[in-house]
Amino acid sequence: MGIQAVARQLEGTLSESSRRVLNLLLADPEEMSHLSASEVARRLGVHEATVIRVARQLGYTGYRQLRAELGRVDGDSVSSADRVRSRETYTLEALVDDEAAAMRRVARLIRQDQIDELARRILDARRVILFGPPYAGPVLNVLERRVRRFGLESVALPTSGRLIAEHLTTLSEGDLVLSFVFRRPDGRLDRINGVAESRGASTVVIADEDGFTYRPAPNQILVAPRGPNPNQRSLMVPILLCYALPNSLHHLASERVEQALQQLDDIAKVVGDDEPSHAI
Repeated sequence: MGIQAVARQLEGTLSESSRRVLNLLLADPEEMSHLSASEVARRLGVHEATVIRVARQLGYTGYRQLRAELGRVDGDSVSSADRVRSRETYTLEALVDDEAAAMRRVARLIRQDQIDELARRILDARRVILFGPPYAGPVLNVLERRVRRFGLESVALPTSGRLIAEHLTTLSEGDLVLSFVFRRPDGRLDRINGVAESRGASTVVIADEDGFTYRPAPNQILVAPRGPNPNQRSLMVPILLCYALPNSLHHLASERVEQALQQLDDIAKVVGDDEPSHAI
Protein backbone atom coordinates (compact mmCIF):
# COMPACT_ATOMS: atom_id res chain seq x y z
CA MET A 1 0.00 0.00 0.00
CA GLY A 2 1.42 3.41 -0.99
CA ILE A 3 2.05 6.35 1.30
CA GLN A 4 -0.99 8.24 0.01
CA ALA A 5 -3.31 5.28 0.66
CA VAL A 6 -2.01 4.81 4.21
CA ALA A 7 -2.27 8.56 4.81
CA ARG A 8 -5.96 8.51 3.89
CA GLN A 9 -6.56 5.72 6.41
CA LEU A 10 -5.05 7.91 9.12
CA GLU A 11 -7.50 10.75 8.52
CA GLY A 12 -8.98 12.03 11.74
CA THR A 13 -6.40 10.25 13.91
CA LEU A 14 -3.45 12.61 13.51
CA SER A 15 -2.66 15.58 15.70
CA GLU A 16 -2.53 19.02 14.11
CA SER A 17 1.28 19.04 14.02
CA SER A 18 1.45 15.49 12.62
CA ARG A 19 -1.06 16.32 9.92
CA ARG A 20 1.01 19.37 8.89
CA VAL A 21 4.08 17.16 8.62
CA LEU A 22 2.21 14.63 6.48
CA ASN A 23 0.82 17.30 4.15
CA LEU A 24 4.28 18.77 3.66
CA LEU A 25 5.82 15.37 2.89
CA LEU A 26 3.13 14.58 0.32
CA ALA A 27 3.19 18.06 -1.23
CA ASP A 28 6.56 17.36 -2.86
CA PRO A 29 7.85 13.84 -2.05
CA GLU A 30 10.91 14.16 -4.28
CA GLU A 31 12.14 17.31 -2.53
CA MET A 32 11.29 15.96 0.92
CA SER A 33 13.27 12.79 0.20
CA HIS A 34 16.43 14.93 0.28
CA LEU A 35 15.69 16.46 3.69
CA SER A 36 16.47 15.07 7.12
CA ALA A 37 13.85 14.80 9.84
CA SER A 38 15.32 17.84 11.56
CA GLU A 39 15.15 19.89 8.33
CA VAL A 40 11.49 18.95 7.79
CA ALA A 41 10.74 19.86 11.41
CA ARG A 42 12.51 23.20 11.06
CA ARG A 43 10.43 24.11 7.99
CA LEU A 44 7.22 23.61 9.95
CA GLY A 45 8.39 24.83 13.34
CA VAL A 46 7.65 21.49 15.03
CA HIS A 47 9.80 19.10 17.04
CA GLU A 48 11.89 16.50 15.20
CA ALA A 49 10.16 13.81 17.25
CA THR A 50 6.87 14.73 15.52
CA VAL A 51 8.37 13.94 12.11
CA ILE A 52 9.70 10.60 13.35
CA ARG A 53 6.33 9.79 14.93
CA VAL A 54 4.55 10.42 11.60
CA ALA A 55 6.94 8.01 9.87
CA ARG A 56 6.07 5.31 12.40
CA GLN A 57 2.35 6.02 12.13
CA LEU A 58 2.71 5.38 8.41
CA GLY A 59 4.17 1.98 9.18
CA TYR A 60 7.89 2.68 8.75
CA THR A 61 10.61 1.85 11.28
CA GLY A 62 11.69 5.47 11.26
CA TYR A 63 12.08 8.57 9.15
CA ARG A 64 15.07 7.19 7.24
CA GLN A 65 12.92 4.39 5.80
CA LEU A 66 10.10 6.80 5.00
CA ARG A 67 12.58 9.17 3.36
CA ALA A 68 13.75 6.40 1.02
CA GLU A 69 10.14 5.61 0.10
CA LEU A 70 9.38 9.27 -0.64
CA GLY A 71 11.97 9.17 -3.41
CA ARG A 72 9.96 6.41 -5.09
CA VAL A 73 6.53 8.03 -4.82
CA ASP A 74 4.77 8.48 -8.17
CA GLY A 75 3.02 11.68 -9.16
CA ASP A 76 4.79 15.01 -8.94
CA SER A 77 8.13 13.22 -8.39
CA VAL A 78 7.88 11.71 -11.87
CA SER A 79 10.13 13.55 -14.30
CA SER A 80 8.81 15.26 -17.41
CA ALA A 81 10.61 12.67 -19.52
CA ASP A 82 8.98 9.85 -17.54
CA ARG A 83 5.56 11.42 -18.08
CA VAL A 84 6.10 11.52 -21.83
CA ARG A 85 7.33 7.91 -21.91
CA SER A 86 4.34 6.77 -19.85
CA ARG A 87 1.76 7.92 -22.40
CA GLU A 88 0.13 5.00 -24.15
CA THR A 89 -0.98 7.16 -27.04
CA TYR A 90 0.37 10.30 -28.58
CA THR A 91 -2.20 11.36 -31.17
CA LEU A 92 -4.36 14.46 -30.94
CA GLU A 93 -7.46 12.30 -31.30
CA ALA A 94 -6.49 10.17 -28.29
CA LEU A 95 -5.78 13.25 -26.20
CA VAL A 96 -9.15 14.77 -27.10
CA ASP A 97 -10.89 11.51 -26.18
CA ASP A 98 -9.17 11.46 -22.78
CA GLU A 99 -10.03 15.09 -22.01
CA ALA A 100 -13.62 14.69 -23.20
CA ALA A 101 -14.03 11.67 -20.92
CA ALA A 102 -12.60 13.65 -18.00
CA MET A 103 -14.99 16.54 -18.59
CA ARG A 104 -17.98 14.21 -18.88
CA ARG A 105 -16.97 12.56 -15.62
CA VAL A 106 -16.79 15.93 -13.85
CA ALA A 107 -20.25 16.81 -15.16
CA ARG A 108 -21.53 13.67 -13.44
CA LEU A 109 -19.62 14.17 -10.20
CA ILE A 110 -20.27 17.88 -9.60
CA ARG A 111 -23.89 18.95 -9.42
CA GLN A 112 -25.09 22.27 -10.74
CA ASP A 113 -26.29 23.27 -7.29
CA GLN A 114 -22.67 22.95 -6.08
CA ILE A 115 -21.51 25.31 -8.82
CA ASP A 116 -24.35 27.68 -7.94
CA GLU A 117 -23.40 27.55 -4.25
CA LEU A 118 -19.85 28.61 -5.09
CA ALA A 119 -21.17 31.31 -7.43
CA ARG A 120 -23.30 32.71 -4.60
CA ARG A 121 -20.25 32.79 -2.33
CA ILE A 122 -18.41 34.77 -5.00
CA LEU A 123 -21.32 37.18 -5.46
CA ASP A 124 -21.56 37.74 -1.71
CA ALA A 125 -17.81 38.19 -1.21
CA ARG A 126 -16.16 41.54 -0.62
CA ARG A 127 -13.12 40.19 -2.44
CA VAL A 128 -12.14 36.84 -4.00
CA ILE A 129 -8.59 35.67 -3.31
CA LEU A 130 -7.29 32.80 -5.45
CA PHE A 131 -4.54 30.36 -4.50
CA GLY A 132 -2.94 27.34 -6.12
CA PRO A 133 0.38 25.65 -6.91
CA PRO A 134 2.73 27.40 -9.37
CA TYR A 135 1.48 25.37 -12.35
CA ALA A 136 -2.09 26.47 -11.60
CA GLY A 137 -1.18 29.95 -12.84
CA PRO A 138 -3.18 29.74 -16.10
CA VAL A 139 -6.27 28.58 -14.19
CA LEU A 140 -5.99 31.37 -11.63
CA ASN A 141 -5.47 33.95 -14.38
CA VAL A 142 -8.60 32.85 -16.26
CA LEU A 143 -10.81 32.87 -13.16
CA GLU A 144 -9.35 36.11 -11.77
CA ARG A 145 -10.08 37.97 -14.97
CA ARG A 146 -13.56 36.57 -15.51
CA VAL A 147 -14.61 37.37 -11.94
CA ARG A 148 -13.19 40.89 -12.25
CA ARG A 149 -15.05 41.49 -15.51
CA PHE A 150 -18.29 41.04 -13.58
CA GLY A 151 -17.44 43.94 -11.28
CA LEU A 152 -16.14 41.73 -8.47
CA GLU A 153 -12.75 42.31 -6.88
CA SER A 154 -10.40 39.37 -7.32
CA VAL A 155 -6.69 38.73 -6.88
CA ALA A 156 -4.47 35.69 -7.40
CA LEU A 157 -1.94 35.14 -4.65
CA PRO A 158 1.74 34.97 -5.68
CA THR A 159 3.84 31.89 -4.94
CA SER A 160 6.33 33.58 -2.57
CA GLY A 161 5.47 33.11 1.10
CA ARG A 162 6.44 36.68 1.97
CA LEU A 163 4.31 38.12 -0.84
CA ILE A 164 1.42 35.89 0.18
CA ALA A 165 1.69 37.31 3.69
CA GLU A 166 1.52 40.86 2.31
CA HIS A 167 -1.79 40.08 0.60
CA LEU A 168 -3.19 38.34 3.68
CA THR A 169 -2.60 41.38 5.89
CA THR A 170 -5.69 42.97 4.33
CA LEU A 171 -7.82 39.83 4.60
CA SER A 172 -11.05 40.50 6.45
CA GLU A 173 -14.57 39.33 7.10
CA GLY A 174 -16.52 38.98 3.89
CA ASP A 175 -13.55 37.87 1.80
CA LEU A 176 -13.46 34.48 0.06
CA VAL A 177 -10.29 32.41 -0.36
CA LEU A 178 -10.71 29.98 -3.27
CA SER A 179 -7.88 27.45 -3.64
CA PHE A 180 -7.05 24.78 -6.20
CA VAL A 181 -5.41 21.51 -5.14
CA PHE A 182 -3.70 19.45 -7.83
CA ARG A 183 -2.55 15.94 -6.85
CA ARG A 184 -2.01 16.87 -3.19
CA PRO A 185 -2.43 19.98 -1.02
CA ASP A 186 0.21 22.68 -1.06
CA GLY A 187 1.95 22.77 2.31
CA ARG A 188 0.83 26.38 2.82
CA LEU A 189 -2.87 25.82 2.11
CA ASP A 190 -3.96 25.05 5.67
CA ARG A 191 -1.97 27.98 7.03
CA ILE A 192 -3.57 30.34 4.52
CA ASN A 193 -7.03 29.03 5.35
CA GLY A 194 -6.20 29.29 9.05
CA VAL A 195 -5.47 32.98 8.62
CA ALA A 196 -8.69 33.33 6.62
CA GLU A 197 -10.74 31.68 9.36
CA SER A 198 -9.16 33.87 12.04
CA ARG A 199 -10.12 36.96 10.02
CA GLY A 200 -13.71 35.83 9.41
CA ALA A 201 -13.19 35.05 5.71
CA SER A 202 -14.74 31.97 4.09
CA THR A 203 -12.77 29.30 2.24
CA VAL A 204 -13.39 26.96 -0.70
CA VAL A 205 -11.17 24.20 -2.12
CA ILE A 206 -11.40 22.74 -5.62
CA ALA A 207 -9.33 19.52 -5.69
CA ASP A 208 -8.65 16.95 -8.37
CA GLU A 209 -8.52 14.11 -5.82
CA ASP A 210 -10.72 13.19 -2.86
CA GLY A 211 -9.70 11.96 0.56
CA PHE A 212 -7.49 14.77 1.83
CA THR A 213 -8.00 16.24 5.29
CA TYR A 214 -7.94 20.02 5.60
CA ARG A 215 -7.52 21.88 8.87
CA PRO A 216 -9.41 24.09 9.25
CA ALA A 217 -12.11 22.48 7.14
CA PRO A 218 -13.09 24.67 4.15
CA ASN A 219 -16.63 25.98 3.95
CA GLN A 220 -17.03 24.15 0.65
CA ILE A 221 -15.05 21.45 -1.17
CA LEU A 222 -15.48 20.50 -4.83
CA VAL A 223 -13.73 17.40 -6.19
CA ALA A 224 -13.11 17.61 -9.94
CA PRO A 225 -10.88 14.74 -11.16
CA ARG A 226 -8.66 15.53 -14.10
CA GLY A 227 -7.46 13.16 -16.86
CA PRO A 228 -7.34 9.37 -16.39
CA ASN A 229 -3.55 9.14 -16.66
CA PRO A 230 -1.96 10.12 -13.32
CA ASN A 231 1.23 11.14 -15.11
CA GLN A 232 -0.58 13.36 -17.62
CA ARG A 233 -3.19 15.61 -16.11
CA SER A 234 -3.93 18.74 -18.08
CA LEU A 235 -5.65 21.92 -16.89
CA MET A 236 -8.71 21.41 -19.08
CA VAL A 237 -11.05 20.35 -16.27
CA PRO A 238 -10.26 23.21 -13.84
CA ILE A 239 -10.40 25.73 -16.70
CA LEU A 240 -13.77 24.29 -17.67
CA LEU A 241 -14.97 25.07 -14.14
CA CYS A 242 -13.63 28.60 -14.54
CA TYR A 243 -16.00 29.01 -17.47
CA ALA A 244 -18.91 27.26 -15.74
CA LEU A 245 -18.75 29.67 -12.79
CA PRO A 246 -19.35 32.86 -14.84
CA ASN A 247 -22.34 31.17 -16.48
CA SER A 248 -23.74 30.50 -13.02
CA LEU A 249 -22.93 34.04 -11.87
CA HIS A 250 -24.87 35.45 -14.82
CA HIS A 251 -27.78 33.08 -14.18
CA LEU A 252 -28.02 34.02 -10.50
CA ALA A 253 -27.47 37.78 -10.86
CA SER A 254 -28.04 38.63 -14.51
CA GLU A 255 -28.91 42.31 -13.95
CA ARG A 256 -25.89 42.93 -11.74
CA VAL A 257 -23.56 41.12 -14.14
CA GLU A 258 -24.89 42.89 -17.24
CA GLN A 259 -24.53 46.29 -15.57
CA ALA A 260 -20.92 45.47 -14.72
CA LEU A 261 -20.20 44.36 -18.29
CA GLN A 262 -21.81 47.52 -19.65
CA GLN A 263 -19.66 49.62 -17.34
CA LEU A 264 -16.61 47.68 -18.56
CA ASP A 265 -17.48 48.46 -22.17
CA ASP A 266 -18.08 52.14 -21.41
CA ILE A 267 -14.76 52.57 -19.61
CA ALA A 268 -12.94 50.63 -22.31
CA LYS A 269 -14.21 53.10 -24.91
CA VAL A 270 -12.71 55.93 -22.87
CA VAL A 271 -9.29 54.44 -22.14
CA GLY A 272 -8.98 52.52 -25.40
CA ASP A 273 -10.49 49.16 -26.21
CA ASP A 274 -7.73 47.17 -27.86
CA GLU A 275 -9.38 43.90 -26.82
CA PRO A 276 -13.14 44.05 -27.49
CA SER A 277 -15.18 42.21 -24.90
CA HIS A 278 -16.64 38.86 -25.75
CA ALA A 279 -19.93 37.23 -24.93
CA ILE A 280 -20.20 35.20 -21.75
